Amino acid sequence: MTTFHLQIATMDGNVFDGQVQSVSCRTIHGDLAILARHMNYCTAIGMGTAHVVLEDGTERKAACIGGMLTMMNGECRLIPTTWEWSEDIDVARAEKAKKLADKIYLMDVVAPRVAANCLPGQFIIAKVDKEGERIPLTICDYDREKGTITIVFQIVGASTEKMSKLVEGDSFTDFVGPLGVASEFTKEDPEALKNKKFLFVAGGVGAAPVYPQVKWLHEHGIQADVIVGAKTQSLILLEEEMKAVGNVYITTDDGSYERKGMVTQVIQELHDQGKQYDVCVAIGPMIMMKFVCKLTKELGIPTIVSLNPIMVDGTGMCGGCRVSVGGEIKFACVDGPEFDGHLVNWDEAMMRQQTYKTAEGRAMLKELEGETHHGGCGNCGGDK
Repeated sequence: MTTFHLQIATMDGNVFDGQVQSVSCRTIHGDLAILARHMNYCTAIGMGTAHVVLEDGTERKAACIGGMLTMMNGECRLIPTTWEWSEDIDVARAEKAKKLADKIYLMDVVAPRVAANCLPGQFIIAKVDKEGERIPLTICDYDREKGTITIVFQIVGASTEKMSKLVEGDSFTDFVGPLGVASEFTKEDPEALKNKKFLFVAGGVGAAPVYPQVKWLHEHGIQADVIVGAKTQSLILLEEEMKAVGNVYITTDDGSYERKGMVTQVIQELHDQGKQYDVCVAIGPMIMMKFVCKLTKELGIPTIVSLNPIMVDGTGMCGGCRVSVGGEIKFACVDGPEFDGHLVNWDEAMMRQQTYKTAEGRAMLKELEGETHHGGCGNCGGDK
């Protein structure tokens, strides 16, 4: 078969230079295959698996993200932002992509630009394929050196079911971020933060967004108390990771692990022991956050909550995460996802969440709420 010259160059230098039969990769316009005598061409690279068929017919695969591809006068040049041959992928990192519990998965995603700019409290939007829905997921962890983002998700529909089937070397059609407003304490002076006592409350998959916040504080010399609650022991997430960065108190509804009871009971116990907190951060199911806020208000502990459970499209355009905070209309994905929990109208938010699940409910809310039904990012003009 006729061959042509291919050069693959990254910021670290040449990763390939030689004759090939073909090269294929995902571009911003879709999948593209280059053969010998291809017309002169230039395009931006998307995110996916690249295939290189060598002169002897051997095929090599690589994770390829971003950059440019050119074919000029019979010579092809690939200049990707990220290129990692499949045989060189960190096996330990790949094995970390695992099933955490029933229908709950953890996944590392190579996304260098997101990893370079994200902070605790922010989220990404992922699409598995062109027909898939936009899925907002809070960033669970990040590694700036490796350029990876860790996400945790629960199977709740067709798109997350497809996501759970992804394996090493697969890719998302879209992976956008970081989005949302970072946790408030990341903007404060770390030295001043050392004078504050932090309490985190994580319910169920809420452990995923709590972890990077506790880890960030730990890295800045601040040790926080963390209450992790779940229905049963098998649903406790990130236990070892959390214990490495905070003082962890575990409770289960059925008493199958550590103590039996709700997270609110542990908060009360810690308060009765004389522990004083300047800030409480609660992330989990809406009903859990509501009752945590009810208790912390009685105890005089300022409380921040994350309303990521009610986000839908992540841009404010759908109106799914509309919420009243202190009498003002806010949108979790644009103005949050973190808010003062004592100012959230919990009953309205939970009732609205149930109503929004049906097409009839969405139509009714749009009619009732008028111009305040959606917000939008404020930049694209789509909310006009």
